[in-house]
Amino acid sequence: MIIDKSEDGKTIILIPSLEPDERLLAYVGQLREYGLTNIVIVDDGSGETYQSIFEELSVNGCVLLRHAENLGKGAALKTGFKYIGEQFDASSYIVTADSDGQHAAEDVYRLAKEARQHPDALVLGVRNFSEGGIPPKSLLGNRMTSFIFAMLYGKKLSDTQTGLRAFGPGLLAFMQDVRGTRFEYELQMLISCIQSGIPIHTMPIQVIYENGNAGTHFKAIQDSARVMGVLFSNFLRFISSSVASSVVDLGIAWFLIDFLRPILGQQDYLRILLATVIARIISIVVNYVLNRHFVFRKEDSQGSLWRYLTLCGFVIVLSSTGVYLFHTFFFVDEKIAKFVCDALLFLLSFQLQRRWVFAARRKQL
Repeated sequence: MIIDKSEDGKTIILIPSLEPDERLLAYVGQLREYGLTNIVIVDDGSGETYQSIFEELSVNGCVLLRHAENLGKGAALKTGFKYIGEQFDASSYIVTADSDGQHAAEDVYRLAKEARQHPDALVLGVRNFSEGGIPPKSLLGNRMTSFIFAMLYGKKLSDTQTGLRAFGPGLLAFMQDVRGTRFEYELQMLISCIQSGIPIHTMPIQVIYENGNAGTHFKAIQDSARVMGVLFSNFLRFISSSVASSVVDLGIAWFLIDFLRPILGQQDYLRILLATVIARIISIVVNYVLNRHFVFRKEDSQGSLWRYLTLCGFVIVLSSTGVYLFHTFFFVDEKIAKFVCDALLFLLSFQLQRRWVFAARRKQL
């Protein structure tokens, strides 16, 4: 194969590694055959036993960065990103790959070329999990995560846990600011890209699992908990914001119902109406502020207040209409219909706030 090295000279391959074996040496040799010679290896606290492998990689021309102790895959990637930003040309493209033999050198090369076609996007090398030979644990974890990810963030990705990723120089600083230090960092990267309006493109790659993926350092309980925490973080904050706003609404309404009694005397309807309206206005403001600054974290979301108020009105109309239709045509009890409609509208509101009210208005890089 004839490799165009002129194009790939500014492609940096970043490989975080923990306790590697001889496969990493062979893998680096394969990458070099494809003209990928700018390789940064991060030893994430592997210990003295593995230093002979890292020293051989260093002698063979790889840049070697070290963590004195294991800090996690996300931290290792960030260490590599920081070094690349400081030491390499500002026009360099970055490809991240795993050190356990799951990513073929050919796919790394193809992904590097694909990234140049989408310089402002994150490009993922995704595996086809419908093929055979995939460990059941990996298959179940990927499918479940992909399904929940699509439901919550509106982006269907067949492989949310792939470590083979590429992006252009304009995204290097952004990737360093993504939260997370361990395996959850890669999922948070996807979420942060969606929230910031950064496109995500995918490219099919080979599925390689050696010895049932025995070389993985993914801890089933601890790391799965971190991944699930990141996956549901926005939605849980959205629920918390809604609960807090409801408490404010109810608390203020109760207070005003008693507070206005001596002022309005026997005008009970007016007293209840004023208490309800004032409490609802305050709770709407509280909910908007919490959603903007705590849930979706869009400090610069211009026009979001008017979009939010429009959504509130839209939800009220849908809720009342839905309850009426369920009760009139399907003979469902009004209280049950109200519960069902509001539960569905709660999910709809989350998606519309994420995609429209507080959607990213990102400038072209």
